[in-house]
Parts: sequence; structure tokens; C-alpha cells
Amino acid sequence: MKYAVIAGALSLFSITAAANQTSLLSYDYVEVGYAKTDIKSYDKTDVDRSGAPSYGGYIINLSKQFSENWYFTGSYSQSSADYSYVAKNLSSPLPDGTYSSDVIDTYSSVIDMELTRYSLGFGYIQHFSRETSVDYALKYGKSKIKTEETLIHRLESDGNVFDVSKKYYEDSETADSFEITAQIRHLLTEQFEVNAGFGYERLHGVGAGYVRLHDEESENNLLLKVGLSYAVTEKITFAASYSYTGEYADIAAATLRYYF
Repeated sequence: MKYAVIAGALSLFSITAAANQTSLLSYDYVEVGYAKTDIKSYDKTDVDRSGAPSYGGYIINLSKQFSENWYFTGSYSQSSADYSYVAKNLSSPLPDGTYSSDVIDTYSSVIDMELTRYSLGFGYIQHFSRETSVDYALKYGKSKIKTEETLIHRLESDGNVFDVSKKYYEDSETADSFEITAQIRHLLTEQFEVNAGFGYERLHGVGAGYVRLHDEESENNLLLKVGLSYAVTEKITFAASYSYTGEYADIAAATLRYYF
């Protein structure tokens, strides 16, 4: 039995070693494109709220293999979202204390939000054939939301505005993340690749972090990801992916990848 186990391990090692030398899947690339993020939170970006906005912006991904089986990975993205609302009330009191049913009391809010995220990590690659590989990665990341809000109060009557007041608020919130994932990549054809992965993510916010982690509590999430890519040339590929956790969802669309 012992010899059978050893023989099986040596056989797997030899298959993996041979696949490493002939693999068609490269881990040397830089990728840029558009990304959309929906965050489940208690603020205006809550995806459970009707009409809530999503963050949209650019993303940059980098992968570099530095030995036969090890690679480095990094990601940076910046996106923004806008939210506004207006509430009007009739029959508000005038400044002189009189009362008119023609007075319109208007409250409006304009909120500009900017989301910045980055992650760094490394991984191990295991090639099972020229067309199939599995990689395991460990990453550290940080996310930051900057919020600017303008509150405007207007009093008007008969089309004339006689009182306007404005207030400005700024806020900044951050969260750290630790992520471990496993991903399988497979070439269906020489040009078309599909991939899928799962993992574990641990989020830790400061104060009311961007995912509203109260009292500096940590949040543990299962991470799921699927993606595909199409090679236009030997060096250039179009790719798209979707990842989901209990706190947010990412969509990377119209991404251009360059292999070097």
C-alpha cells in the first residue's frame, strides 16, 4: 500500500512537471478595463434598495510568474457613484412667521462617492495538461470609500426663491481584506478560455467601514468567481469576469489583456 501511494504521488508529479513545460496557459499578463461594483451596505449604495447606484470605473490587473510554479498577482481599481434625491413640502412657515399654502419647502441632497481598491498576493500553479491548470492564491487588500455630500434647503413662493442654505459633509471609510482562493483555468479551444474559482475572504473595517462593519468586527465571506476570455491574437485577449460575496458583487467587463 505504501509503495502504491508513493508511486501515485510520483506519477502525479511527473504529469505536472511535463505539463509545466508544455502548458498553453500563461500567467504573465497585464489587464485593463471597466469594472462595476455593487456593495451591500447601509448607505446609499445598498444594492437591496430600489434605484441604488453602482460604482463604475477602471481596473488594472497584473500577473507575473517568477518561477516554475509560483506567480505574483496584483490589482488596482478606482470607481465612483452618484446619488441624489429631492423632497418637496408645501405649506411651510415664512421667515416673518406668517403662513402661506403657496410656499414650497425643498430639501435636496447630492452625494458623490469614490471607491478605491487594491490587492497584492502570490500564488502556486499546478498544470494538469497543456489546456488545464489550477492555481491557489493568497491576497491582502484594502478598500476605501470617500463620500462628499451637499445638502440644499430652499424656500420659494410664486416662483421666487427667498431663502437658500447649503451644508457640506465629507467622510472617509476603509476596510482591509484577506483572501485565499482556488481557480481552475481551461482552454476549450486555442482562442477560448473559461475559468471558475471559489475562496474565502475576511473583511475587517475601521469604525463603520465601507461595508458597514460596526464596532471593528470582522466579516467572513465565501467568494465565488467565473470568467471567460477570447484571444484575438497570440498576445491580446478580451476577458470578462464576475465575482460575488455576501457583501459585494464585481463585474469586470470589456477588459483587454496583454500577455508578455
